[in-house]
Amino acid sequence: MARPTGPGAAAVPPSPSAAPTPAQPSRLSVSPTSSGGPTLSEEEKYWTANRMDNAVPLDSPPGRAHAASAPHIGARGTPPPGTPHPEHFGGHPMVGTFFYDGKPLGGKSTYCTGSVVHTAAHDIVLTAGHCGRGLERATHRIFVPQYRDGLSAANQPRGVFPVSQTYIDPRYAANTKRPTSDLDLAFAQVDPNSRGKVEDVTGALTFTPTTNYTHNVTVIGYPSSERVNSKHQAIRCHVTTSRLLGYRQVRMTCTGFYGGVSGGPWIENYDRTTGTGKVIGNTGGYNGGGNDANDDWVTYAPIYGKDAQSLFNDAAAHRTVGARPPYQPSTGSPVLPGSAGTWQHARLLTSGEIRHSGHFDPTRQLLASNSAWAHAQTITAGDYIGNGATDDLVIRRSDDETTMYTATCATRPGTEHTLVAASP
Repeated sequence: MARPTGPGAAAVPPSPSAAPTPAQPSRLSVSPTSSGGPTLSEEEKYWTANRMDNAVPLDSPPGRAHAASAPHIGARGTPPPGTPHPEHFGGHPMVGTFFYDGKPLGGKSTYCTGSVVHTAAHDIVLTAGHCGRGLERATHRIFVPQYRDGLSAANQPRGVFPVSQTYIDPRYAANTKRPTSDLDLAFAQVDPNSRGKVEDVTGALTFTPTTNYTHNVTVIGYPSSERVNSKHQAIRCHVTTSRLLGYRQVRMTCTGFYGGVSGGPWIENYDRTTGTGKVIGNTGGYNGGGNDANDDWVTYAPIYGKDAQSLFNDAAAHRTVGARPPYQPSTGSPVLPGSAGTWQHARLLTSGEIRHSGHFDPTRQLLASNSAWAHAQTITAGDYIGNGATDDLVIRRSDDETTMYTATCATRPGTEHTLVAASP
């Protein structure tokens, strides 16, 4: 698919289908409009270089700004050998930071990462839902494209953009481990500055729903850790995602994703020069975007399905976020599908990624009953030819014949290879 080109980028694709859910309304969730909020000049005066430098990431504990904090609390584990490390770089115009005051929140000024996404109005920025919750309660709230540490709001290269409205799914509760953590995304509508509308100034990513869990993406964020990011630059890491089982979320491993990265885009078809691409997720989700140990090298993101597309449509149209039916959790949890009757005659079981869908699917029959399968004593699935796909089957039969079927699909075994001949 075509990459976005900033202003005038192609419209996002239609949302994937989802099963209907029972109707039970939930509360509305839209912040006050900007009519009573600070003006651009007032925000530029309020956000001094010192005030922004002392802002703490929303996903860190109370304490010194830019403390060495993981996506949530603190790094505890040691990353496995071969875990990628991020690159510090100057950032891209369409990715930046939100700053908002902490007075209504009872704390210090706070920040998160955000990215401009293409809409017809050219004024929408994507971030995490738990960042959006902070934004909707704040008084002073701005988006700073390609943030430069040490500069005041008035002196930022592309200026700052006051937040006028937030759009959050009303079913989302911040930083939980519940299924509704799948809804950890938010959109902010921002007012123009003296340079124009934000998308006209910065360009944009393309908001892209997906049903797949395996993507080659570049993840960008602004970590706060003084120890590893003393210049408070953006970081990026190119990774391959996998599914966070039981959730509509993906995971990646890359060191250095400390507090402040929440809301950062996960970009497919990323152009290193322009920064453009398709955003398929944002840092957040389960536990606010990290594992229970709060390791800096394990990060999560919700992927965008029907619910995310609906929220995006509301934001793009500047429309009040209406009530939603109760959230329908993922059915792809690590539990065998079907009833007990499905499995009562099973003699051998194995697991593998046969359809590459990341979840259990309706029952598929590879072969009908026959003598070849009747004598099977062991069956296992895995990546036995080294192509990165766990869709190879190995079967050992009662006469010791061992056969491998490579590239098995959902309707038939793969190509047959005899590994060990039958005993004489």
